[in-house]
Amino acid sequence: MQLPKYLTQDELKRLFDVVSSPRDKALFALIYHYGLRVEEATMIHLNNVDLKNHRIRIDRLKNGIGGEKPLWKHTAKLLRSYLRSRNSTTDYLFTGREGPLKKRQIQNLFNEYAEKAEIKGKSIHCLRHSIAVHLLEAGRGIEYVADHLGHRNIQNTRVYAQITNPFRDQVFRELEHSPKIVKIMS
Repeated sequence: MQLPKYLTQDELKRLFDVVSSPRDKALFALIYHYGLRVEEATMIHLNNVDLKNHRIRIDRLKNGIGGEKPLWKHTAKLLRSYLRSRNSTTDYLFTGREGPLKKRQIQNLFNEYAEKAEIKGKSIHCLRHSIAVHLLEAGRGIEYVADHLGHRNIQNTRVYAQITNPFRDQVFRELEHSPKIVKIMS
């Protein structure tokens, strides 16, 4: 099984450093922070976002579990910045000159910024994988990551634990010295 590609924290910082547009920065932040598929980002409407109460409604694809989630404060700040400059009559959150942004447009935007940031071999879907890996690195359990990504089946989430588990060695060392574990001697 091939492990998912993801962006390291350094690559993410480089990516966001080159994103100049408030819209694109807010878009990529939402995709990363909520582990969105690109199509899920295209489905967000203005009324899905409640900046006053810091809430966002996420509708998931592939039979995923959506629902209302807390809105990260710095993501809310990026959204406010974008909405001040937004010039569209459509009720979709992310728009371009010709209406709602399409999946291909978002993929192309990511590719342009990734090239500027000298990030090679990564697609926009890597942002979804990145938050999963980063949540595990931050000590969140696999169940939390599954919920965060909207996975109904936790088996879909376990692949990320193969990439990283910073506490595995620490737990092993603690168990090795635990009086509750029988030590087999020669």
